[in-house]
Amino acid sequence: MGWDVIIHSSAGVLALVLGGLMLAEWAPWVTHAFSLLMVISFVSAVMISWWTTSWVRGHFLAMTPVFGIVLGYAGYPIGFALAYGLLWLAFAHFIYRGFVPPPRLKVFTSDTTIERM
Repeated sequence: MGWDVIIHSSAGVLALVLGGLMLAEWAPWVTHAFSLLMVISFVSAVMISWWTTSWVRGHFLAMTPVFGIVLGYAGYPIGFALAYGLLWLAFAHFIYRGFVPPPRLKVFTSDTTIERM
């Protein structure tokens, strides 16, 4: 496993914990730490997608919480909660993809159908 994957997954899991603490208003610095981890997760998702040329749904889901962070720092406190919710959506998708194989792709040509994984 490469460092990019370790950084991405570690930032995501730590952000899940800190996001819960953020919503519980545990400490004021938690919001900034959560936001930093979301930016790290965003950048690592872009880098992984770029290096592997695999722009997949899971990577895009990992990138979406940054929009909530931007809203939060723009003065809309609901943005941080939105970011946390989107992070959980990305995490649920990751767990789901671990148990469910990808759908088979059917390619139609002029005379035959080819099935690919």
